[in-house]
Amino acid sequence: MNERNSIEKKLTKSFFKVASIMAAVAVLALIALIVISSRYSYALKNFGFAQGDIGKAMFEFADLRSSLRAAIGYDDADAIDTVVKQHNEGKVKFEEYFSAIENTIVSKDGRETYDKIRAELDEYWKLDTQIMELGATTDRELCRQAQDIALNELAPVYNSIYTQLEQLLEVKVTQGNQLSGTLIIVCILLSIIIFVVIAVAIVLATKMGHVIAKGIAAPLGKLGERLKTFAAGDLSSPFPMVDTGDEIEHMEKDATEMANTLNQIIHDVGEVLGEMAGGNYNIKSSCSDKYTGDFNKLYVSMRGLRDQMTETLLSINEVSNQVSSGSGDLADASQSLAEGATEQTNAVMDLHSTISDITATMEKSALSADESYIKAQRYADQADNSRGEMNNMIAAMKRINEASTRIGDIISEIESIASQTNLLSLNASIEAARAGESGRGFSVVADEIRVLANQSAQAAVDTRELIGSSIREVTKGNRAAENAANAIESVVQGIKEIADFSKDLKTMVEDQAEAMRRAEHGIDQISEVVQTNAATAEEASATSEELSAQATILNGLIEQFSLQK
Repeated sequence: MNERNSIEKKLTKSFFKVASIMAAVAVLALIALIVISSRYSYALKNFGFAQGDIGKAMFEFADLRSSLRAAIGYDDADAIDTVVKQHNEGKVKFEEYFSAIENTIVSKDGRETYDKIRAELDEYWKLDTQIMELGATTDRELCRQAQDIALNELAPVYNSIYTQLEQLLEVKVTQGNQLSGTLIIVCILLSIIIFVVIAVAIVLATKMGHVIAKGIAAPLGKLGERLKTFAAGDLSSPFPMVDTGDEIEHMEKDATEMANTLNQIIHDVGEVLGEMAGGNYNIKSSCSDKYTGDFNKLYVSMRGLRDQMTETLLSINEVSNQVSSGSGDLADASQSLAEGATEQTNAVMDLHSTISDITATMEKSALSADESYIKAQRYADQADNSRGEMNNMIAAMKRINEASTRIGDIISEIESIASQTNLLSLNASIEAARAGESGRGFSVVADEIRVLANQSAQAAVDTRELIGSSIREVTKGNRAAENAANAIESVVQGIKEIADFSKDLKTMVEDQAEAMRRAEHGIDQISEVVQTNAATAEEASATSEELSAQATILNGLIEQFSLQK
């Protein structure tokens, strides 16, 4: 397949052309936007803003003349000073506006008009200064002289400057309108060009898409129709020729090659299975190299079928030979089996008598195990009652221990009281000694109280020691009682286990007795079976002779197949 003619390359080129046209339209629109924006900014700066500057300059110029007239016409000195100040401020503003106008002069006529105004302004400022210096006073004579100069000399210059400012403004308005019209025309032309280019791009893209789609759909349609017949089982009809040099042509060649390969495989499968159906299992594939990929599973399955059938038939042949040779042995064995069955019948009768005796003995054992269980259960109940009494004794000893502890607390309080009493008697002795002769009797009482307090303290100590000994003994008794309770618990548990074991033993013996009864019944059945085997053995002898004849017939059938050795 020619890589340059692939569908991917065709689509890529077509999309690139359309994208290039749209990019050109975008670039053209961007250029137009930049140009229009630039010209609009140019018009706004040099004509729109300039007209505003000229208008403000004209307004300030007219206000200057009014301020000048007021300065030479007022009689009040303060009013004259105020007007003069306004006049000077207005002159500064006018100069600023007029200087800004110079930056927006873009035509030759406008430059000439501006230069004339600048020249006449020099003359105007001289007359303005002369009139302001002469007439800005309360002297009416000087004011009349200043008014004459303003009327005869300054007025013509003012009118000329103002007229030229109006002309300059008119020039800006005219040029602005002309540029505005030009921009409108340019916008219309650029819009028309962009729309035309977009329309051409749409038509071109549609045409290229139609050509590419037709070049893909037509051969794909033919190839699809052929694939339908191919899926229906037509493997021999040729595929439509495709000469597009792209993936479709490659697809047609792959489909043709696939049909040829599949046709060979199906023909080979039919031939191999046909030979095997005729009994020839020595057949081999004539194109085993075509079984690639998933077809290899089919090849492996056919080979496995052949090998399995060969192995099966060989096994049948071998088994047939073995059956033929073993049928005679089976007849002899059957005769021996009949003779042995008679001897087994006698042995089974003896076994039946022995099992009956064992069954009777086990029933007696079951009765003895039941009596053992009843006695063990009674002893366990008695031991359990003893364990309850022991637990009650342990609880009582715990209460004694708690009471001894509380007595010890009380003795501690007695010791504290004796100590405090001793302290009080000491204090009383001290006070009695201070009292002298009058406190001697009280001192004797205090001594007796102290002796009594010491005796109480000693008695409390002795009692504490006795209580401590009692608590230790009670603790030892608790341990001994707990050990006895644990021992009784173990005895109770052991007796219960013995009782359970006796119960289980009874159940087990009963089960064994039942099993022996079933065994006795089974022996009866064995006796019947042995007798039946004797009759069956005689029948097997006759059957073995017939089996030998059938094995001979089977060998003849196996010899009809051609098998691999």
